[in-house]
Amino acid sequence: MNYREQIEGILGPNGILARSMQGYEHREQQVRMALEVYEAIESGDRLIIEAPTGTGKTLAYLIAASLTRKRVAISTGTKNLQEQLFYKDVPFVKQHVFPGLKAALLKGRANFVCHTRLARYLRQPVLSGIADTGTLQEIVEWYRRTRRSGSGDRAELENLPDDDPIWPEVCSTTETCAGKKCREKDECFVSKMRARAAEADLMIVNHHLLTSDLSVRESGFGEVIPRYEALIVDEAHGLEDAATQHFGFHLSRFRITRLVRDARSEIQESGPAADKYFAALNQAEDQGIRLFALFSDIPGMRERLGAVEPHVAEARDALRKALESLASMLSNVPNASEELRLLAARALEIGSELEIILGDRSRDRKGEYACWAERRERTVMLHASPVDVGDKLRNWLYEKIPAVVFTSATLSSGGNFDYFKSRLGLGEDLEPSETILDSPFDYSRQTMLYIPRSLPEPNAPGFADSLVPVLEQVLVRTQGRAFVLFTSYRNMDTVFRSMEGRVPFPLLVQGSKPKSRLLSEFRERNGSVLFATASFWEGVDVQGDALSCVIVDRLPFAPPNDPIVSARVEKLRKEGKEHFYSFQVPMAVIALKQGLGRLIRTRSDRGILCILDLRILTKSYGKVFRESLYGSPIRRDPRDIEAFFADPSGTSETFVPHRR
Repeated sequence: MNYREQIEGILGPNGILARSMQGYEHREQQVRMALEVYEAIESGDRLIIEAPTGTGKTLAYLIAASLTRKRVAISTGTKNLQEQLFYKDVPFVKQHVFPGLKAALLKGRANFVCHTRLARYLRQPVLSGIADTGTLQEIVEWYRRTRRSGSGDRAELENLPDDDPIWPEVCSTTETCAGKKCREKDECFVSKMRARAAEADLMIVNHHLLTSDLSVRESGFGEVIPRYEALIVDEAHGLEDAATQHFGFHLSRFRITRLVRDARSEIQESGPAADKYFAALNQAEDQGIRLFALFSDIPGMRERLGAVEPHVAEARDALRKALESLASMLSNVPNASEELRLLAARALEIGSELEIILGDRSRDRKGEYACWAERRERTVMLHASPVDVGDKLRNWLYEKIPAVVFTSATLSSGGNFDYFKSRLGLGEDLEPSETILDSPFDYSRQTMLYIPRSLPEPNAPGFADSLVPVLEQVLVRTQGRAFVLFTSYRNMDTVFRSMEGRVPFPLLVQGSKPKSRLLSEFRERNGSVLFATASFWEGVDVQGDALSCVIVDRLPFAPPNDPIVSARVEKLRKEGKEHFYSFQVPMAVIALKQGLGRLIRTRSDRGILCILDLRILTKSYGKVFRESLYGSPIRRDPRDIEAFFADPSGTSETFVPHRR
């Protein structure tokens, strides 16, 4: 039996799944996707395939990957999606189709407790600024249990807050790992995870781990993910952001303070006469404090760095000199331990990153990185992120793993993949295969695009206030049941406060509670309305009538003053390339398609997408946005909202649109 017959025998109308699942829906798009993914992996091809919501893409690529009998890594956008794959989708395939299938879940180092770091943390005073929140005892008690029979994964600590201050002090990190020279190497939870993965057919990772692995491999410090023959990148529209983060550098005063603290602790344990080294430690810490104090009054939350002023350059050079002296001292401690050698390497690495972030912009590396300062609640971070990740992906991934499949519900803009290919370095010389599958949903019947008749431009004064009566008008007609998605926290907060008490529905707002709790309340409380920003534009699944309307305050263009966006626009200009239609518009189109994806999840879902930005009709680029919405009919009379919901099938004559 050839692979086509096998796939049809699994996913076809009379296949294994149709016979074993009640209510199974055969989808031609799913079969086609499975065939193309199989062919790409078998032939060592690169495939870009857009599979709209409802295609069943996860099952399609799992079936295809399993059939090839090759060792395949599957990367998803988030840890939540990763766990859904491992704990739900893979067991389903194993139960119904491939009983011998072996899969492994891989997470980043920071998810695992480090034996050495926890022991060191318990031997020293708590770092200034980190109060004991009461979780230390809980972590220690859990550690005793997990060391005997657990995986060392913080997920076992169900009540540990995401922002717990102790966990970063005791988890595994690349810069503190002694590798094979570690005294606890045989008990290392990260090593045990990799050993399990080495026996698997499918390795389930996420984009952050994938890009971290590529960076570690290139640096020559081993690997994070065991070797694989093919890669499937799901939610591939998010790969560039993950690569941008992991191929860049991030410095803070706290990072220098932690280096000094760790070095002081290790020197004290190494033997007598430790005091003679403390001057160099104090010098490095003092110079770090001095440098970062110069950025304490940056005017915005994220400020792109331009030419380095003389007083900043002087502080930079002083800190780098102090770090180099510290590294030399640590390397020459008599009978220096492996930990001290690692600390010396950390000091030199910080110095090198400092030179890139605050280096001379006139040098050859000008334009290679977007550099900026970011003011956070109690500190300032200095960042350098690559303006273009395509070259790194070409050198670190495509040249080494020929079979790579990119898939998502949202990869195309304007009916092509030009934007996606340009961002990920998939030039014509790589010749990826390209497929855009049809949607299995009938958007002309299941959806309506509502655009109010009159609103000011999004940048006009008072725009947020003008949204309030329109939202009230819409929400009364939808009976709540809506996401109201904003491109800025400021507009979200302004509109939310103004809407309180104006509609008789439960109003929820991002930031008031953890994301998971907000979603649970939204599903459980009838007619709820959730006000949120970017993190709710994707990766959120609310099926059925609980979500019947998605309202978008403005077309989701990235802020032009965002340091990375502005650097990328600047690069395109210098290369003589058009940047608005080739970069900014496609990026926003894909984000808008993600928003629509929250609304229609099954063939029985119906809902309204409401866009409060008249530029979708008045500007020339609006056509690109409208064409991306799968033919949703446009309506502008609020009475059409009532008519839409009055006809539950969307097919009867009950829904007679009111004309403009």
